[in-house]
Amino acid sequence: MRRTLLTLLILIFGTTICLGQNLPTYHNVNVETSIEYAEGNSFQKDLLLYVDMLKTTHPYYSDAKRQAQLDKRTKKMYKECGKITSDTDFKVYIAKIAAQLNDGHTAVPYWTTFEKIYPVKFKINGDAPVIVEISPGDKGELLGKEVKNVNGKPFEEILKLARPLVSADNRANYENSIKEYLMFAQFWELLGMSSEVMHITFADGSSAAIEPVDKANLKIAQLQKKSDNRVTAQRGVLFDYTMFEEESICYLQFNQFADRLIYPQYPQLARFDEFVGEMMAEMKRKEINTLVVDLQYNGGGNSQLGDVLLSWLYPHREMRRYDVDVRISELLFTFYPYYRQFTVNGEPVEMGKLYGYMGFDHSKNYAVDYTAPQDPKNHIFNFDDAQIYDGNVVFIQSRNSFSSSTLLLTLARDNGIGTIVGESSGGKPSHYGDVLYCTLPNTATMVTVSHKHFVRPDKAIDEESLAPDVWVELNDPEKDMVWEWILEKYGKMVE
Repeated sequence: MRRTLLTLLILIFGTTICLGQNLPTYHNVNVETSIEYAEGNSFQKDLLLYVDMLKTTHPYYSDAKRQAQLDKRTKKMYKECGKITSDTDFKVYIAKIAAQLNDGHTAVPYWTTFEKIYPVKFKINGDAPVIVEISPGDKGELLGKEVKNVNGKPFEEILKLARPLVSADNRANYENSIKEYLMFAQFWELLGMSSEVMHITFADGSSAAIEPVDKANLKIAQLQKKSDNRVTAQRGVLFDYTMFEEESICYLQFNQFADRLIYPQYPQLARFDEFVGEMMAEMKRKEINTLVVDLQYNGGGNSQLGDVLLSWLYPHREMRRYDVDVRISELLFTFYPYYRQFTVNGEPVEMGKLYGYMGFDHSKNYAVDYTAPQDPKNHIFNFDDAQIYDGNVVFIQSRNSFSSSTLLLTLARDNGIGTIVGESSGGKPSHYGDVLYCTLPNTATMVTVSHKHFVRPDKAIDEESLAPDVWVELNDPEKDMVWEWILEKYGKMVE
């Protein structure tokens, strides 16, 4: 059986609309009544507000010493913004401030106004980069070729030049993100290079010149197209499973942490908890020995969906969980006004302070009643230990695995659930997240900022990426190497 849901494109479209409308505008009376604000140009004014937003909202700046260091830097940045003459230059300037936090969730999307795109995409994984997508036509022979230089510079040098312009959790996340930036012709101007033609020199000594096209006319052919029939090829769905009964494997492709409860404006979406319950029932009925959870295309979403899945793989009450620290701010109250009612030891929460979520009074007093019916308006968890799946569990991870997918994978690792195969994660196991959005009033610049810090259960381990238990190539154009590894290790092959 195969269960398919609404395509990702619909959800992405809806999310874009949501982000483009009704975003709060950031204000602070103290900043806006200061002499510096009154005397500044529009960029200097918004710089002061942006720095204040970071200082009062991001968990990194809950420390007084870090706030003081940011204040010192602000004086210099204020002068530099006095020389800025365009909105794009300003967005790039504050994007550099965000990128210094090594937080992929805190960013400034300055590329939204870029119109010219090079129809070429690189695969970058710390080794020699190769072309994986390119404009169709007479350049199809360049697919898969190893790149040595671009515009006369070694590719590694380009990666170093671009790093201050890209928000990312770690190197894997950066290398996964930068390939999108490198498609924009104007981005190359930010690196001090011409945007008229991309000159590529390949490892075999050959070369090619790629001209940019209008964004609306972008068409590309993909290297992966050769292997679209792979079991693990990306499906245009939120989540989807296939039963391979002869091999006794259930393959679940989990592409986004989203469903009807997360996006009630899309009633045609399924509920993930019901989906998982049906999948587990079918696995039990057919005596499936191995569950494969493919998260290689999953960039995150609402982490509760991951908790739902894990409740079927490990006793919920015994799960070692993340510690979550929450920064209290006016911007937080804008999105989550109920935080105004939170107390700690009977006292109201203080503005700017970082609190452990389990330290709130209502959290300390909260206890799960495992015998009571669950509220169907919320996600339903499996609290019946007898229903825990006792077969093999394999998680597929890639550089695209980020945010909530990294939370799920790290919980699996720290609780000893299953085996992780593939590549290093794009997300950092302990990381900042839970994004708030706002615009700056003088330039209408949209920005994102984290307000939580997630600390993994095994606090003794501090690593930039979650390494797989078994390294397996995920995007080989000729064969599905990770599926072959799974079949060899767990499959009941037919004679």
